[in-house]
Amino acid sequence: MNKVSSFMVEEKIGYDWANKKMIIRVYDALKFMMDNYSDLKKTWTNTIRTMFVLESKESELNKIVLNGYYSTIRKILKDIDVIRYDGKTLVKGSNWDRFYSDEDWSWFTTSTWCGGRGKIVK
Repeated sequence: MNKVSSFMVEEKIGYDWANKKMIIRVYDALKFMMDNYSDLKKTWTNTIRTMFVLESKESELNKIVLNGYYSTIRKILKDIDVIRYDGKTLVKGSNWDRFYSDEDWSWFTTSTWCGGRGKIVK
């Protein structure tokens, strides 16, 4: 990657754009689940299943395989306190409203090294 391209990725898009793209994928399903499911069903696995249901055709639902990569996304969301656990139940974290607001996501960074990390930078 040349110097200009590297600058564009790091400064304009953010080096963690691929991780944030995966977070976008679970964005609607997580909100739907937290706002509509009973406490017994608020789990990360159900978030991913909901995501696939929202994205998939009915004929594809039996082919759903939960990818381990989504565990990394869960850890990132926990690190930046968008979600947390109360026992085995997912609950909204202190940054839930910030995450779902009109604010851009430059307030946190992500990394998938060592099982995933999220960090609040501002």
